[in-house]
Amino acid sequence: MTYEMMIATIEALGADASYYEHDGIIDVTLQDFEGFDDDWDEIMRDYDDSQAVIDFEDMLEDECLRKSGDFYVTYYFDGFAVELGYSSFDI
Repeated sequence: MTYEMMIATIEALGADASYYEHDGIIDVTLQDFEGFDDDWDEIMRDYDDSQAVIDFEDMLEDECLRKSGDFYVTYYFDGFAVELGYSSFDI
């Protein structure tokens, strides 16, 4: 997996993912949180393409050289890393 291929894969997720890059790390957030209702109960967001999100998570697991972390997991590739989180983590 090259850096360019990873960016293309993330961008293909559309509204289901956002990312920014810093210091050789692609920080990816999967958008699984919609907001709050009138009672301040959490509203979870259904992915537009849940299979694409599952495939992305599987690809990270299968193709990384190594990974670290429990909550936010960082997947290491040749020359870059991907840190994966979810918008619901920021509640």
